[in-house]
Amino acid sequence: MELSASVRFAGALAASERAVVTRTLRSAGATVTSWNDAGDRTYALLAIAPSATERTIAAAVPGASVAVPARAVLRVTPTAARMDAVADALTGAAAPRGIVASAREADAVIVEVDLEVTPLAAIVARVDVETRGDARRIDLVLPLADDALARFAGALLADPAIDASRMIETHLEPLLARGRT
Repeated sequence: MELSASVRFAGALAASERAVVTRTLRSAGATVTSWNDAGDRTYALLAIAPSATERTIAAAVPGASVAVPARAVLRVTPTAARMDAVADALTGAAAPRGIVASAREADAVIVEVDLEVTPLAAIVARVDVETRGDARRIDLVLPLADDALARFAGALLADPAIDASRMIETHLEPLLARGRT
């Protein structure tokens, strides 16, 4: 199983800053697999070597927030009428314990979720309760690991036996990569 980590930088990084961070992280045993900006912050998803630790990665990017395993980072966009209710439900006093950080955009709430504490399905259910049937959009700021995606699919389909081995993308990506060489 490939280990992953997520990193949150306090501000938005320019392309040149991302290049420096990419090289620095590589020397710490981590490869950046995805970058994205949300809520005036930059997020990175990392594939990490077995020898890399949260401490060695954090030392490579001082001032950034590092999480091993990677956190889910979501952009939740409700209708304007439901924005305050959704923001309060995800960031207020009664927010799920797994939400470890949040930020606001003009029309969205960005949340970082520790999926070991709060399942993704619980976050989606909370958003759906607060939107009361109004339209909403939930985008992944960083891709989910196969096991997290499988747990989410299993929860939605009420089939806890679904795991990463049953995710077709897990099997197709290596096959497709061989075809390109």
